[in-house]
Amino acid sequence: MIREKESVVNNFLAFVEVAIAWISFNLSLFLYFGHFSFLRYKDSIILHLIIAFVWFALGKYFRLAQLHRSRPYSAILFNCVALVLSGTSLLGLAVLVFDLYYVGFDPLIYFGFINLTLMFAFKIMVFASFKRARVHGRNTRAIVIIGDYTATSFIEQILKYKEWGYKIVSIIGNGDLSQMYGDIIPVLSPDTDVAKLLEDKTIDEVVFIKDKMSVEEVEDITHACSEVGVIFRMYSPFFNKLKSKAHIHHYNTMPLLTIANTPTDYLAMRVKAIFDFVFSLVLIVLASPVFVLISILIVLTDRGPVFFKQKRVGLRGRKFYAFKFRTMVTNAEELKSKLMEDNEMDGPVFKMKKDPRITKIGRFLRKTSLDELPQFFNVLMGDMSIVGPRPPVPQEVKEYERWQLRRLSMKPGITCTWQVSGRNDIPFEEWMKMDLDYIDNWSLKLDFVIFLKTIRTMILADGH
Repeated sequence: MIREKESVVNNFLAFVEVAIAWISFNLSLFLYFGHFSFLRYKDSIILHLIIAFVWFALGKYFRLAQLHRSRPYSAILFNCVALVLSGTSLLGLAVLVFDLYYVGFDPLIYFGFINLTLMFAFKIMVFASFKRARVHGRNTRAIVIIGDYTATSFIEQILKYKEWGYKIVSIIGNGDLSQMYGDIIPVLSPDTDVAKLLEDKTIDEVVFIKDKMSVEEVEDITHACSEVGVIFRMYSPFFNKLKSKAHIHHYNTMPLLTIANTPTDYLAMRVKAIFDFVFSLVLIVLASPVFVLISILIVLTDRGPVFFKQKRVGLRGRKFYAFKFRTMVTNAEELKSKLMEDNEMDGPVFKMKKDPRITKIGRFLRKTSLDELPQFFNVLMGDMSIVGPRPPVPQEVKEYERWQLRRLSMKPGITCTWQVSGRNDIPFEEWMKMDLDYIDNWSLKLDFVIFLKTIRTMILADGH
């Protein structure tokens, strides 16, 4: 019943998206030409039908009409941008195909901006209203969790984010889970008959989370769920390797399961590389006055070189020089050995929030991340990307554990998950795991989210 209701809501939202596109199109024509009656009647019907088909199809493709319970607003914005760019491009192609040259392309630019603004605002309003409803106990889904100690992270998130609308009916697990959650959630023994439980209670989903799983146990549970139409979800640490990384590669007629722990989407990686180059070139040109101003301030407040270059380790161990605006005194490297006992980071990395080597202007540059601007030259030279794991110094790499070396399997970046998640407040090992998680789950959407969070970090000036 819940899925049927959600399907109705999703279809309704898809039609609303089409209506918003129609409104945006007509509004753009009015703003550009000054009246609504510009299009010929036949041409108007053609373009409105194209908009309806394209926006409905793309809305389904990007899943914008679906009411995702845990999707962040940045991901919604990314999909809205992708839909508007794709749809507007197809609409422009239709103008050429149907010889509607008198329409022109300028109104389509108006249309793109108006449609993106209205659609994103509508999505935010809808998602916010549903989140409020779920917090108050409406539009919820009843779930049963079958797991061991590895399920605690998932359970904590369900309890914390009530706007997701998941209600844990019971937990089937060991004594550890009973001690942790027995006071607030019924915890059943591991030998509970799942099939009988699904018959006796109203359950929408069963979530299986165990470090080590038994094939027979999973088969029994999935069979019990499929018999009564209950959704089954499962998590395993092995999925981190398989997710978007596994494919069948044929050697002659022999199929081999191939698992790559780095991104393999060639087209997406090319888009990333093109964006890196174009954005870096445009930013360097537009920000040239900022480069000059910062250079003057460094010279006036602390005599010495404007730039600081340091040997870093890049993709698969390749060495290169990374450039930054100098934020420390000129003999900073010599003073480092005397400050090692004050290191606030564990592992081979040296970090101090109140590093005495930092200059006055340097402290401001670090808080706003403006000291990183020269690294866009590294991006132009192909040594770095805009988003990626931060490039370490060679001495740090020598002290890496073997599993930590995998963070070098992707081109280093100016910003990363660590940069926007607390920086020095994050332990070294957790930092390494965040980089590996970025590599394992890389996508253009993830880069876009980190890029937006970086802008927020710079505006709030909460860097160290």
